[in-house]
Amino acid sequence: MNAKFAMALAMLGLGQSAVAQAAEPTRCLSVAQAEALVTYLLPKAVDASRQKCSASLPATSPLMVPNSERLAKYRSASETSWPQAKNAVKLLAGANFPTEMEDSLLRPVADALFTQLIGQEIKPKDCALIDKIYGDLAPMPSANLASLAVTIVQATTKEEKAQTIPICKIPA
Repeated sequence: MNAKFAMALAMLGLGQSAVAQAAEPTRCLSVAQAEALVTYLLPKAVDASRQKCSASLPATSPLMVPNSERLAKYRSASETSWPQAKNAVKLLAGANFPTEMEDSLLRPVADALFTQLIGQEIKPKDCALIDKIYGDLAPMPSANLASLAVTIVQATTKEEKAQTIPICKIPA
């Protein structure tokens, strides 16, 4: 149990590390790493949204359908994206990343932490919009969704504003 507690504390440092490293322009995720991280986090974001929105959305809404085929596809893509997503998390965490930790312990703690962090950002007033977007994006594979998300972040990020999760600029 002490190892799990230590791991949880180390993972909690990830958020602070990401913010601190946002000021360092040389430490950034490649587009492929950012897309892998989005793909990895997609089912966690759906789970967090479902948890937060269960009281405000009908059970028939797209987001609230349990164990849907789409969510199964997102989970499958998440599994295959873990190695590259882990590298992205490692880069963001810097020295706080527990390199000696085995994936069998790292992943469940990371999953729980990410689900909680994502859930904290979701407000009840956002649930209808999240549900609409989730429904509208139904035909899009997770790889395309990740690419779209990263492209939107890159296109809307102002040069002078530090990014919480820095994505390397593509040379023009």
